[in-house]
Formats: sequence, C-alpha cells, structure tokens
Amino acid sequence: MRAREFVIESNFNKDHQAAIPGAEKYMDLDNSNPYHMWRYMVAVGARDGKGNGHKLPLEGPTGQKLTTVAYSKEDESILHDTAKMLGFKPTKMSNRDSVEPDDIHRVSPVRAFKGYGR
Repeated sequence: MRAREFVIESNFNKDHQAAIPGAEKYMDLDNSNPYHMWRYMVAVGARDGKGNGHKLPLEGPTGQKLTTVAYSKEDESILHDTAKMLGFKPTKMSNRDSVEPDDIHRVSPVRAFKGYGR
C-alpha cells in the first residue's frame, strides 16, 4: 500500500469497498466514544436473533455521567470535597448502607480447614 492511499481518507474507492463487503455506517454513533461502542456490543449479545430483544438505552443507567461509589464515610467525604472544589454536587443514586437480598448467601459454603476458620 502506498502512503497516498491511506494518508488522505476522504472516500472509499472501489478497491476499498471490494475489500470490506457489508460495511455500514451508523450516523447516530460516534466511533470516538468507547462507551457507546461498548453499549452497542452489549446489545449485540442481548438480541434474540429475530430482530427483537431487550431494549437497551445507549446512554446506560447513569446517562454516561461520572459515577462514584464510596465504600466508607471517609471515601464519601473525599469525593464530596472534591466535587465542591470543582463547583458541583453529586446526585444520590443509592442508599449509604449496603443491603443484600434475602436469597443471598451470607455464609461461605466452604468448610473450615486448617488456616481458614471462617
């Protein structure tokens, strides 16, 4: 391939088109956004093979906004102080305490053994 064939990418010529059969462009997706590409590929796996499938919003549950999780009150304080320094406030998405559903096993199924007393 000669440099002039790939340095200026303005259009696909006939040779390019012949080498990439079935190529399509999605005007609603920007390929510089890795999150949108990831969501697209998740949707590839979520389809049912009949043109139907689970509705999957492109922006995801957080609207593609920065999301943090504070595992301690100290973490939360650091994150809130940082946001305040930058002039914005977080929007709460979940409660401070972690609550497991009743059907979650809270005790390890692994039997105790030497070095692991549970």
